[in-house]
Amino acid sequence: MAEKVVIGNAELWHGDCREVLPHLSGRIAIVSDPPYGIAFQHGGHLGKAYAGAKAKSNNEKIHGDAEPFKPGHLLTFEQAILFGADHYAQELPRGRWLAWDKLGGQDTYGDSFSDVEYAWHSKTGAARIFRMVWKGMCQGAGKDKGTRRTHPTQKPVNLMEWCIEQAGRPAVVCDPYMGTGATGVAAMNLGLRFIGVEIHRPYFDIACERIEAAQRQAPLLPPEPAAVAVQQTLELP
Repeated sequence: MAEKVVIGNAELWHGDCREVLPHLSGRIAIVSDPPYGIAFQHGGHLGKAYAGAKAKSNNEKIHGDAEPFKPGHLLTFEQAILFGADHYAQELPRGRWLAWDKLGGQDTYGDSFSDVEYAWHSKTGAARIFRMVWKGMCQGAGKDKGTRRTHPTQKPVNLMEWCIEQAGRPAVVCDPYMGTGATGVAAMNLGLRFIGVEIHRPYFDIACERIEAAQRQAPLLPPEPAAVAVQQTLELP
């Protein structure tokens, strides 16, 4: 059973995206940072620095990260932008690469954090680079400045806004692995409709709070009721 919470132009699902996604239709762009097997690649354990940062921020394990990722269920939509795709590139068709240059280097991030992260975009074309300093698991920058770190692989809101722009500001943005809601906040900032799915309840609750707060600060598409949460449950077959 999946639970849906509607907050203005955001439709947020607590449940397994593999159950929710088949019920979605329309021109939807997937923009997501799915679990891509970091724990699996380390023999079932998180990397040393990654695990240490996770412990310091009281975050829990990422659901599904202890097994290889298969992206097939995300490739049926109009377009998709998927982070971590260099870890499962053999599973993807032709597309282009988007790169996030963290502008730090080894002196800033150490040996365990990448200087650059890659996302695969289902649209073909020239590769693009987004540059923004982001100090691992530390306090964010840009629109995240002063925001408490709430997820071990949390992405900057500025980065997710850029990704949505790369997708051409689609009518609907969907993040099937929503985490604590950075993609949703970015969609709200851009005045777009958003569908998010998160299986882990604590992360889902944080995402709801962040997206509701973003809606109070950003103009939304009429005539949806802004910042009013409506809960319902859906028994999926």
